[in-house]
Amino acid sequence: MKLKQIIILLIVGFSTLNIAKAQQNEAHLRDSLYKNNSYQPGEYLQYEVKYGFIAGGIAEMKIDLVPIGFDWYYHVVAIARTKGMVGALASLRDKYESYIDITTGLPIKSVRDIREGNYNRYDEALFRRWENKVESMRTGLHDVPPNTMDILAAFYYARRYIFKNEFKKNDVIKLTTFFDEKVYNVQIRYKETKNIKTDFGKIECLRFVPVLDAQSPFKKEEDMQVWFTNDGNFIPVKIKMDLPVGSVKCELSNYKNLKNPFGIPLSAKSGDAE
Repeated sequence: MKLKQIIILLIVGFSTLNIAKAQQNEAHLRDSLYKNNSYQPGEYLQYEVKYGFIAGGIAEMKIDLVPIGFDWYYHVVAIARTKGMVGALASLRDKYESYIDITTGLPIKSVRDIREGNYNRYDEALFRRWENKVESMRTGLHDVPPNTMDILAAFYYARRYIFKNEFKKNDVIKLTTFFDEKVYNVQIRYKETKNIKTDFGKIECLRFVPVLDAQSPFKKEEDMQVWFTNDGNFIPVKIKMDLPVGSVKCELSNYKNLKNPFGIPLSAKSGDAE
């Protein structure tokens, strides 16, 4: 066989393998996205932050799909920034990113870019799950428990796997996170499901409060409350914090491309609504 014919056969062989690999990856992508019933690529959430009665900030969260090697990952970005009078007094622009495995919902990489006045801090963290370690660009390797996540990925993990469960009053959700080069155990307590007033009308929500410990900035559980829609999307529509310096509220002001119809309770979808 001539060398030219061998080269052609090799090219055809490699092309066939690449096509088969691409088809396999496409099927895996469709299957993984189908199994995620709470969020999808293209989702966008916007929040208005108020300090007392003063509108002082904007927070945004969005999800995209990005290819890394032969696989696809969710790329989640959250940005918070001050505006108006508050922005003139205290400039803030914080950006968090997380690259999340579409199958497991666990992150492979996180980025934290903090710009608050004259204070800047940047870090990237790689989650080395095969050895239960996180590699921080700033501080090197850290031993972590299995399934440790960054703060942003933990939020989406809870939406995908945890909030769809049935809760009893005072049930506690526990997640292990790596934040600011340290391991933190995040715990929130379920209090009730009820309708609350929002800019989009009355919405049935799950209300959670933090479980207090020695490191908590809050004196009482009710000093921080978060309301998540009970519609399968499980997005926060309202966050309220009572701090020594005053009250802070964060309320949903805009949304796009949700996985499920906004505000329709799960009970109504299952035919249990009155």
